[in-house]
Amino acid sequence: MSRSLCVLLAALSLIQGTPAIRRLQGSPQTADQRSAHDHGDRGSFNQTDAEPPALTGQDMPVVQLVPGHYPARRAAQVAQHYLNTQHGSPYRWLQVEKVLSATLEEVADKGMKYNVTFSVKDGVSEKSAGLCSAEVMFPANEVQSLPLQAPPSQAPPQVHCSCEDLLKTNTTVEEDALYQHLKSNASVLVDAQYIPDSFGYIAPEMRPIWHLGGAASSFVMLKESNENTLYNLAQLANVTQLESQNDTLLFQFHVLLHEMVSQEIISWKLQASWCPAEGVRVLSAEWQPKCHHCVVPPTNTTLATTPPS
Repeated sequence: MSRSLCVLLAALSLIQGTPAIRRLQGSPQTADQRSAHDHGDRGSFNQTDAEPPALTGQDMPVVQLVPGHYPARRAAQVAQHYLNTQHGSPYRWLQVEKVLSATLEEVADKGMKYNVTFSVKDGVSEKSAGLCSAEVMFPANEVQSLPLQAPPSQAPPQVHCSCEDLLKTNTTVEEDALYQHLKSNASVLVDAQYIPDSFGYIAPEMRPIWHLGGAASSFVMLKESNENTLYNLAQLANVTQLESQNDTLLFQFHVLLHEMVSQEIISWKLQASWCPAEGVRVLSAEWQPKCHHCVVPPTNTTLATTPPS
């Protein structure tokens, strides 16, 4: 019995001594070190560590856009409207010729920022007008819908744009001639409809008025643009020159805008002013309820006067 007891005690001693031998092979662990080991060497663990930190605007990735696809073209189109509010006239109507590059970045608490580079042409001369780069910010805001009264209320996009050769095109001679003609014929004011007509025809003498209406419409198209729209001017339903008490010419436009995403025709009435020294300005803009019977008749432009070509 005594011999068996000694063998048993020796075996128990070997089993209990094994962990002590293993601990001596390395440095002793503290409670914090054991906790770090148990949680993947991340140190103390809590619920905050389990969730990634919120990204700031600077942390958002910049996404390269395909230049020919809709998001890039939409941003360039908004920049086009901005340029026409600044430089448009009866003899200068700027259009995006080709989008060369575009990026998109989400800026926290501010909105979606597009940076786009594009070439511009003058829609009057059909000649290239140089390269432009623009930053277009669609603000993050709550859109308030006003059914049957007006389109949804929204903050307009913010645009910063610079161009290389845009202002090298000189149109002052033609503008001065048209201005003097309209000013001297104040007793016979411009009064026209359906520019272009249902066949797409614009009388040559009415093209400056078409371009003038396009520049005025850009003020509305810029304000109404968002990430779900793409606006173009479809038609001047009518335009009337108003009597003016000063050197600035006044016009009343009823414009039809084509929203290409929804394929809707949206109607606005604008009062705009123009003179070569001050450019085009929109004095008032009033959205018109949808007109289901507004179909352009197959007639040519009706003229009350004939501006110079």
